[in-house]
Amino acid sequence: HIDTAQVPFIEMDSWSRYRYWNWSESEITGYMNFNLDFQHKFDEPGHELKARAFYTRGWEDETYNLNDSSALREASEQTHIIATEHTANLSADYVKPLSSGRFETGMKMQLRRIPVSYIVERSLPSVIYQGLGEWSDWGEDIYSGYLNYVFESTSFNIEAGLRAEQTFVFYEIAPENTYYEKKKDSYSYFELFPSTRLSYKFNEKNSFSVFYNRRVDRPGEPELRIFPKYDDPELLKVGNPYLRPQFTQTFEVAYRNKWERGSLFFATYYRLIDDPYSRVYSIDTSNTLYNIVNKIYQNTGSGSNTGFEVIFSQDIADLWKISISLNAYRNVIDPYTGTLLFPIDREFIIERTEDNTWDMKFNNQLRLPAGIQLQINYVYYAPKNIAQGRQLARSSLDLGVKKSFFKERGELNLSFSDILNRFGVRQEIEGEGFRAVYENFYETQVVQLGFRYKF
Repeated sequence: HIDTAQVPFIEMDSWSRYRYWNWSESEITGYMNFNLDFQHKFDEPGHELKARAFYTRGWEDETYNLNDSSALREASEQTHIIATEHTANLSADYVKPLSSGRFETGMKMQLRRIPVSYIVERSLPSVIYQGLGEWSDWGEDIYSGYLNYVFESTSFNIEAGLRAEQTFVFYEIAPENTYYEKKKDSYSYFELFPSTRLSYKFNEKNSFSVFYNRRVDRPGEPELRIFPKYDDPELLKVGNPYLRPQFTQTFEVAYRNKWERGSLFFATYYRLIDDPYSRVYSIDTSNTLYNIVNKIYQNTGSGSNTGFEVIFSQDIADLWKISISLNAYRNVIDPYTGTLLFPIDREFIIERTEDNTWDMKFNNQLRLPAGIQLQINYVYYAPKNIAQGRQLARSSLDLGVKKSFFKERGELNLSFSDILNRFGVRQEIEGEGFRAVYENFYETQVVQLGFRYKF
């Protein structure tokens, strides 16, 4: 990947340019995967054993050439990061059919290591923080097992499962790093993740269900990485080596009604989120030459969502099917006070906020003459509150076309995502002593053309 940027910094009071920042990024990324699968089917239908061994090696070689022109300095600098990811998986899954359902069990072991080297060529004075060290190392070992029981009858279904996980995590920092006292942060935790769904069928067309589950979202090495990214020297992104996982519990009650050519699904739910993590914006008061706002990943206490979801699907004709979903909820962010550690210790405060928001999806599937299938999707996310401000509305219009050839053996696919280029994330941040407007388009507008042929 080759990226370049030229960024003028404008003083809003006088409309004069006080800094001209330009950079070029050269990044090489890749993956190599090795996979071994085993499957044994017993004589009884549905009775099977599967096992899988998987290893992937990923690499990231990223060089930033930085050029600064301001009243403070004229300088050229460079940062060079090399990160190599090693991930090994070993899993086994067993399914045993029962007279009214099935029993499932399995285990999984996942080992990950991502060593990172960081090489800097500085000018004087330098915008790059001193004392970062030249390497870090991150590792995560997860050992898990699960049990799942499914009971099915003409009027009543039960699906109950439990996953147990033992996780070991470490993050090691070079001894010369001056920002973190602990040079090797390690922790472990044992957690249970239950999942239960109870469904009752009034008749062939109407059913009612109750659902509960608990899940975990773990920060990866990019969220933990201690080395800042200098595409913007005054709005500086950096990770947090002490970041912890977030846990979410979901409670749901749902009703479904089916008819000959369509269905209606309605659910009301409550989600409780413990230790959510997001970027926190804060001024670096240790720099007296110019303003630096750090964007640092932090756990921010707790939050919740309370809302409802409606999904309507209907076959308008034999060749046209539509699906519409609406999700409306109240987003609550609880108050929290924490401490940022980079580059100096300083307190941050998350105020309690509540906001009503919603999102919707509209899907069209059409079968046209000559074996052409057309799919048009539209997604809209309304504005909502975030930890330090608001995330603005965004939407995406997507198109997919598929054409079959050679008696279904060949297939031509065309997809165009975010046709109007409006799905990028836009946020307005209010912090102590500053206001930031942040936009990230994430390369959402993409055209892909592919051809597949089965021999």
